[in-house]
Amino acid sequence: MDTRSPAVIRTIVAATDLSAAANLAVEQAAVLAKRFEADLSVLHVFDDGLWAAIKSIYDAERWTGADPVLAARDHLSRQAQELAARHGISVVAETRTGGAAAEIARFLTECQADLLVVGEHGEDWIGDTFLGGTALKVLAQANVPVLLVRRPASAEWASVIVAMDFSDNARRALQLALDWFPSSSLYITHAYFVPFEGRMRMAGATDADLDHYRKAELARAESSMQSLRDSLAVPATAHVQWLNLHGHPAAVLFELSERLAADLIVIGKHGGSALEERIIGSVTQNVLYHASSNVLLVP
Repeated sequence: MDTRSPAVIRTIVAATDLSAAANLAVEQAAVLAKRFEADLSVLHVFDDGLWAAIKSIYDAERWTGADPVLAARDHLSRQAQELAARHGISVVAETRTGGAAAEIARFLTECQADLLVVGEHGEDWIGDTFLGGTALKVLAQANVPVLLVRRPASAEWASVIVAMDFSDNARRALQLALDWFPSSSLYITHAYFVPFEGRMRMAGATDADLDHYRKAELARAESSMQSLRDSLAVPATAHVQWLNLHGHPAAVLFELSERLAADLIVIGKHGGSALEERIIGSVTQNVLYHASSNVLLVP
């Protein structure tokens, strides 16, 4: 049984398809490894099934290049050596064959990873439409936080937004943010709204009715936020703001992120009840698709 505290990062895995965007993620992973004094594994999964399909379509017998698995292994080894020398960290290069999602999940378990770092776009398993196909499977199967990198590598993130729906997952995400980013300004953000306002209007609800419902939702949000604050031992040195903002969760997060030029959005993977799961699930995917900042998805 792994009894390590989630507050400690000992092993980081950067999954790469050797694309430029993946290199951005690998560099960020190296910077974090140095900051947390963690070991870094750089993992490439060669999908031999996909490669066989490609060769069956095109005239592969005319190709004279090196074996792609060996070429990838050689490239990754050189990259790991360069990262280790430049950052002064321990870096292991690992190349595997098979389905990317399954192999990544297996490797995370084998090395007892504390964090998986991935890039937004790539040539293989991430793809130009993130969360399509394999990438969605990776996020679903990963039992560790997953950092989606969209920006150049940085050792410190000044502004970090934590999406808060008061679920257990969101609370874990908040605690992780407090532990991992003690020097950052944290914005604990809950979006409150009245569901199906348009349908309520069609059913006869007046502006006064809706205003009353919004105030009731705000009161509930403030009560929940206060209970959350009371339940946490927030260090006196922490820079934390507790925000209840009106609007759809994704829109609130995007607007706040743009206004703050936030470096990172931290969000839990799942919600609570069936309704919350539907709403928060869609919010999580929306953030992963469209946020301009880095995103940390916490299981």
